[in-house]
Amino acid sequence: MIYSREETAWLTLWCLKGMTPRRFYNLLTQAGDLSEITECPDEFKPLFEEDMFLVFKQTLETGPDELVRKLDEKQIRFVTRVSEGYPPSLENIPDPPGVLFVQGDGPIEDEKTFAIVGTRRASYDGKKAAKEFSFQLAQKGVTVVSGLARGIDTEAHLAALEAGGRTIAVLGNGLDMVYPPENAELARRIIMSGGLLISEMPPGERPSRYSFPARNRIIAGLSAGALIVEGDMASGAMITASFALEFSREVFAVPGSIYQSLSEGPNHLIRDGAGAALSPWDILEGMGWGARPAKKQKAQSLPDMYAEEKLIYEQLKIEAKSFEELAHLTGFSPAQLNSRLTTMQLRSIIIKLPGNLYRPA
Repeated sequence: MIYSREETAWLTLWCLKGMTPRRFYNLLTQAGDLSEITECPDEFKPLFEEDMFLVFKQTLETGPDELVRKLDEKQIRFVTRVSEGYPPSLENIPDPPGVLFVQGDGPIEDEKTFAIVGTRRASYDGKKAAKEFSFQLAQKGVTVVSGLARGIDTEAHLAALEAGGRTIAVLGNGLDMVYPPENAELARRIIMSGGLLISEMPPGERPSRYSFPARNRIIAGLSAGALIVEGDMASGAMITASFALEFSREVFAVPGSIYQSLSEGPNHLIRDGAGAALSPWDILEGMGWGARPAKKQKAQSLPDMYAEEKLIYEQLKIEAKSFEELAHLTGFSPAQLNSRLTTMQLRSIIIKLPGNLYRPA
């Protein structure tokens, strides 16, 4: 790609080791035009720390074009705040990224973008909710934004792809690596389907405990709203929610049991005024992206069950139960109960959860 003199100046300074958004914008305030710094570096030496200035001079000797060439080799493009295509939604957040590195084609910002985030240690119900919400939002033309992390983020990206929709993954590291590594294939699918991988961190930068909160502010900034599926009060998902509220975005949360730590964050958000997301239509209606269809009354049909299976099923309708609880409530012997549970699983009447718990399918 061909970049302007000013764009390459932004790239050169942004990629300096130790550069932070605040240091970067201090340079911009002092100089006015960053290309002046790259062309007459000695005049601006007092604005740099000594070590950083030495690295800067070495970079200029190599040539800014070398940075661009290395990005092209990795099929990474960059967009600066002075470039066409920089997302307007990020312009007014505190310390906006001066440079965004992008893999994939198409715009960074769509007409309808929405974040779905949550814990890496997702429960069965949390993963199911992330899939359902992401799939239906993507079907309605909403671009799903998430962080490519394990758990809820992964399920959100996968469901958007399954729906034939577009999804954007914001990474907390350079785009020349995928973290976590098991999501490398997912990252490839996102790009191939017309989605994007985005980071403010230059290639070669590894993830750290500080890079993920910075990543979360971009997720919140890019999105018109955010859904928090699961996460405790100290989770990254709650950091994303805090940024979304700070940026005046709409925040929704999936409610859960008051006795489950993973529901702590969403429940507190709802208590403090976030929208309770009981179905994707709560988000689509709340964002003004669709009207809920009229309910169609239909009788619930269950597969034919033997009397013993019906007794087990009735016990599971209220909440999931363990093998021991079911044995106590039904009075079945362990062998009898195990036989019935196995048969019901094979017929997809019930499912087995982690912790030796059972619930209706």
